[in-house]
Amino acid sequence: MAKPVGTCGHCRLPIEDSDVVVIFEDGRLIHVGCWRVSDSATSRQSSDPVRRSRKLIDDSRRRLDELHSLADRRMGDLDHAARRLLAADRDRANDGRTGGW
Repeated sequence: MAKPVGTCGHCRLPIEDSDVVVIFEDGRLIHVGCWRVSDSATSRQSSDPVRRSRKLIDDSRRRLDELHSLADRRMGDLDHAARRLLAADRDRANDGRTGGW
C-alpha cells in the first residue's frame, strides 16, 4: 500500500496516489468531490457578500470621481483668484509709477 500524498484540506482524509485532487497555489490539496461540494455551497453563500463588495467598490470609485471633479473646480477657482490678485498688484505698482494717472 502506497503512503498517502497528503491530507484533504476540506475533509481531512488522506489523499491517496490514485485520488483526483485540486491543487491550489498555496500547496493545499482537496479531493475533487470535496471541492465541488465546498464550491457549490460557498458560491450560494458568497454571492451576496461579493455583490455588496462590488457595490461598495463602485460607490467608492464614483465618490472619488466626484471629489476629483470638485477639487479640479476648486483649483480652477483658486487659479482665477490668484490671477486677479496678481493683476491688481501689477495695476497698483503701475499706478505708483505714473502718479495715479
